Amino acid sequence: MTFAPRKHRKHVPAVAMEPVIDPAGWMPDELAASDNWIYQLSDTECFQILDAVKRIEKQHIDIKKIQKSHFKLNGFDRALSDIRDEFQNGRGFVLIRGLPVDDMTRVQSAIAFWGIGAHLGRAVSQNGKGHLLGHVKDVGGDYADQNTRGYLSNAAMGFHADRCDYVALLCLQTSKTGGESRIASSVSLYNKMLQERPDLVDELCKDFYWSRIGEIPPGLGPFYLMPVFSFDEGYICVRGVSTQIYKSQGMEGVPDYTDKQHEALDYFKATVEKLAFDMEFRKGDIQILHNHVILHSRRGFEDWGDLNKRRHLLRLWLRDESGRPLMAEYKRAISGIKLEGVELNTPLDVVPPAYSMLFPKVY
Repeated sequence: MTFAPRKHRKHVPAVAMEPVIDPAGWMPDELAASDNWIYQLSDTECFQILDAVKRIEKQHIDIKKIQKSHFKLNGFDRALSDIRDEFQNGRGFVLIRGLPVDDMTRVQSAIAFWGIGAHLGRAVSQNGKGHLLGHVKDVGGDYADQNTRGYLSNAAMGFHADRCDYVALLCLQTSKTGGESRIASSVSLYNKMLQERPDLVDELCKDFYWSRIGEIPPGLGPFYLMPVFSFDEGYICVRGVSTQIYKSQGMEGVPDYTDKQHEALDYFKATVEKLAFDMEFRKGDIQILHNHVILHSRRGFEDWGDLNKRRHLLRLWLRDESGRPLMAEYKRAISGIKLEGVELNTPLDVVPPAYSMLFPKVY
């Protein structure tokens, strides 16, 4: 089926503790019944992308300096405008399928991904190392550790929203088993909870403590305050119940959550599982999600023994100043992780310490 923006779009100003009407409020059976949320790249569009990549290579432009004006697509840029409108104002996500990564070098894949991202938003730092181009890859990280980010492990991850407006993921390699991408509509989640347990929705509209997972910008503390559900200028924004909320517990200055808060968090997690849609993620797929209305997670996975075949996704955190209104604290939270003395960079891989002798890091 051909890609089609969601029909019957209607946005009614959202108000706290009232049902939200938003085109991003879909149910998983709607997605299962059709694949019109997938944009299949044509041979012509792949050629346009590769041609833009080769022009960048000839000009020797540093990846992090590539702008929309550099990455001219001669046709596909119009489709990207429609795609951007769909994840910004429609379903809240799009899957672009068919980037020929097997026919591209790692550098070319990174340039193509970055160039497409430049048409959608501005890349911001994803971690304390200043990575603008991120890597979702199991490097043996312990997800239970207070300062470990889940994308560096093979563990199943709970539903969450990343600290940016849009998150984009390009699949370079799939795992041996598992690792399926999962998404859910934050709008549908809010409406379902409001119908069943409005008292818990009210609790989640109040501030919670969020850990910075050890990545603390100058002048800020190790945690910050923000609700799970927030409303600004007629739009809902949902952060999700991530490990940041739980890893704040035990920090100096952070009180223990009340029984009511724990109940609200547990009910949130149980409800989102009922609304989850499992998405096949193929090599060459680019998944783009609007973090304010879409939650995402992944199933745990078993990887290949061959290091060159291991599951590997490239990631961009994109900021869009022209996007929907946000509370001031949220704007600060999604403006990138900036640590003193750390320069912004675009590494082409991330390598487990145990393999560093075999596979040198590229920074």
